Amino acid sequence: MQQITIGFSKEEIKKVEVEENNEPLVPIPEGEKIKLLHEHTYLSPVLRKTACELLVKVAHNLPEGYKLLIVTAYRPISMQKEMWRNRLWQMAKAHPFQMIFQYWKWKKVASQYTAPPGGSSHQCGAAVDLTILDENDNRLDMGTSFTEFGKKVHTDSDLVSDEQKKNRKMLFNLMTEVGFVNYSLEWWHYSYGDRMWAAYRREKKCFYGPIY
Repeated sequence: MQQITIGFSKEEIKKVEVEENNEPLVPIPEGEKIKLLHEHTYLSPVLRKTACELLVKVAHNLPEGYKLLIVTAYRPISMQKEMWRNRLWQMAKAHPFQMIFQYWKWKKVASQYTAPPGGSSHQCGAAVDLTILDENDNRLDMGTSFTEFGKKVHTDSDLVSDEQKKNRKMLFNLMTEVGFVNYSLEWWHYSYGDRMWAAYRREKKCFYGPIY
């Protein structure tokens, strides 16, 4: 898996200028090649129009019988605030001493896995968290759930099996071939047209900003 990246500098991402094109949010079409995870608390199944069109293209490039499972897409700021609070709580339980004695380091790690409100690609309607279902509607084994964090969820992690790496590579290739970029700390997260997307491509401008 190869992708132009700039590492994970928030400062570099913030340097990207937003030239908002005011493209509307449109529904992600559920059907034979796309399934929505309706039971997920944070599913708001809409994306910017072009991002949605590219997602549909990915779905039609899947092997016969396979489909995309959309877990989350656009998130309004209220939803992002709730997810940020939940992530901080999760990190506090996992690393209580770091939270007390290395607070800023602890908070920085938390922000790598859930963006603080105002800083998420999801809030721009530019990002989607997804996986692939096989012909029996079983999720391909990617090695982790969507709620885990740490090195195992990194896209290129060596902590997963060869089969899991192969499945991640399939998703990666399908998404990046049409123009999405992968956030390499989360195998499931892809975006198009936002600041992170532009920064990963070493471009100075993007065209999707936050939708409040």
